[in-house]
Amino acid sequence: MLAKLGFGMGAEQAATNSHVLHISTSPDAILRLMKTQPLPNTWTPRVLGVDDWAIRKGQTYGTILIDLERHQVIDVLKDRSTAVLRDWLKAHPGIEIVTRDRASDYSRAVTEAAPKALQVADRWHLLCNISGLVREWILRERTKWKEVISTVKTELREPESSNKIGRKTGEGRRQQYQEVMLLGKAGGTYKEIAAQTGIPYATVRWWLRGDGSPDDRSPLSESHRDKIKACWTAGIDSSLEILRQLKEMGYTGSVDPVRRLLYHLDLEQGLQGRSVPARPRAHRRDFNTTALTRLLTMPKSFLADKDQRFVNLVCAGDREIAAGYALIQRFRNMFLNLTVDNKVNLQSWLSEAARSTVVELRQFAASVERDFGAVSAALTLHWSNAQTEGQVNKLKLIKRRHFGRASFELLRRCVLLA
Repeated sequence: MLAKLGFGMGAEQAATNSHVLHISTSPDAILRLMKTQPLPNTWTPRVLGVDDWAIRKGQTYGTILIDLERHQVIDVLKDRSTAVLRDWLKAHPGIEIVTRDRASDYSRAVTEAAPKALQVADRWHLLCNISGLVREWILRERTKWKEVISTVKTELREPESSNKIGRKTGEGRRQQYQEVMLLGKAGGTYKEIAAQTGIPYATVRWWLRGDGSPDDRSPLSESHRDKIKACWTAGIDSSLEILRQLKEMGYTGSVDPVRRLLYHLDLEQGLQGRSVPARPRAHRRDFNTTALTRLLTMPKSFLADKDQRFVNLVCAGDREIAAGYALIQRFRNMFLNLTVDNKVNLQSWLSEAARSTVVELRQFAASVERDFGAVSAALTLHWSNAQTEGQVNKLKLIKRRHFGRASFELLRRCVLLA
């Protein structure tokens, strides 16, 4: 290996070998080598997956074609226009099913070149579309949403249950732990135990999985407090430095109690600006636009009880929000069970969405109406573009391996010969 790199050679020989090494690893040399390899013959698949990929992001795009039954790349095209895909489809007649995103160029190409093929829209893109319209709706009427949510937050501050145990420390926390473990052995689910005991769902899951217990993180003992006060008196106000010294004493807790005690010590001496209290945990109902969009587009059965109550209160606060949310949930629930009945359900949904007072829902319904065949097929068949997206990701990895300098022909050969 050292000899190949030029070590232990004369200057002339080393220079020659260096030139050969440079040529042998250049993209042109690799392309010449790849060109000597015969490409596999293209074939006509029964189920074709079509998607675009970026040759130069934001500038030029190509098209990748996948045999979804064989899980193989058939071909890579240099453009994503209607004409390029149409010509390829005409050269490969007999395709029965085509899965694609909702791009109009691909839709026209399949309609013109393979009119008998069944087009299937990708479900992931449909879910992205419904999430996008909800986000636009919230942003357009942000004032109304803020008013409704502020009212809901006021109602949620009231205790939800009179028998709720709440947060405990020390022996009380250990009793809660024992109760959770007994309920878990009796066959209770995380959700049932959390509702029965009032302990947060995440804590119940943490304990029952055996990931920890109340004794794993001991509170500040008197010796720990004395150590913190001694450090504070000595002028050490770094909570992380004090935490390091506490851990040498066997402390297993977090830095938050240390910061809290330092803050109160400063308050007693009128030094409020020297330290800050432990960062308060954000309230779960301080939703931003992204979180609110997720709650409105997620099926009700997937939401926690508190989140369901929040959504119900928001819908109760405004009639238009309630009607729009009902339509969103009806469309979203069709993805949970792919049956032939969804075609009739989709027709009924479109007629109601077209009369909605929410502008974004009417626009989305109009776009689905124009692509009704592909969308209804997506809600009745199991085929989707998920596998095609995976092949696009593989193509991106090949691009990165060549540092983005490979030509289209080199990339195409690397993908087809992979």
